[in-house]
Amino acid sequence: MAVMQYKRKYRQIASKGLKHVVMWQHPHLRSCLPETIWYSEENIKKMLKQSPSVFVKPDKGGGGSGIIRVRKLIPRFEVCFRKNCRMVEERDLGRMVGRLLSPSRRYILQEGVELATIEGRPFDIRVLLQKPGNRWILSGMVAKVAARGRFVTNHCKGGQPMDMKKALQFMDGEGIFPERVMRDLAKISYLTAEVLERRFPGLKELGIDVGLDWMGKPWIFEVNTRPYFRMFSKIRNPSMYRRIMNNHYRIIK
Repeated sequence: MAVMQYKRKYRQIASKGLKHVVMWQHPHLRSCLPETIWYSEENIKKMLKQSPSVFVKPDKGGGGSGIIRVRKLIPRFEVCFRKNCRMVEERDLGRMVGRLLSPSRRYILQEGVELATIEGRPFDIRVLLQKPGNRWILSGMVAKVAARGRFVTNHCKGGQPMDMKKALQFMDGEGIFPERVMRDLAKISYLTAEVLERRFPGLKELGIDVGLDWMGKPWIFEVNTRPYFRMFSKIRNPSMYRRIMNNHYRIIK
């Protein structure tokens, strides 16, 4: 069934860098944020001295488009864009990454997090919050499992939506308590909404992308103020999808 999208009439904040700065100022959220700075050749080399992997992301835009992953594989570096990966020497790293960037866009650098996996495929989580009335409602959570050979989990890039509880049950490794993870995700999601709304009044819907590391710690990668709901229609939870769409209609009417 086709999912209808409606023009949003409420406030939207496109810049990932701006939203990160606002969230970074809150001490509890800061502990859940990977280091994120503006892209430059100097900064990518500096970050790779501290982290084994770095993601280069367009400051504005979604769907996983334009994301580059750089990994330090001593003595060289692996640069991956879409499905293609190339090995380069450190002296050629800036030039190689620069070729993949659009001159009309600004980019951020984000410290890589080694994501938990399901059958060897990394996954992250989309948490959807909506405000159809006077308070935020956590309308749904869905796991997004990357397609084989891909490092982005977005549905439009081949990622597979999966029921959240099922994903936590089937994730590789041991020692994760699904109930605790769900509580932690809800807590930081509501706090994220509170912090962003305080700075940007008028927000009504937030799609929060969160990754789990191998210890089950949540990491907030980005917050979308114009989230799409298609992935929620792909899991077998029609009541969740109905709730999401009902809240959305109340917001836009």
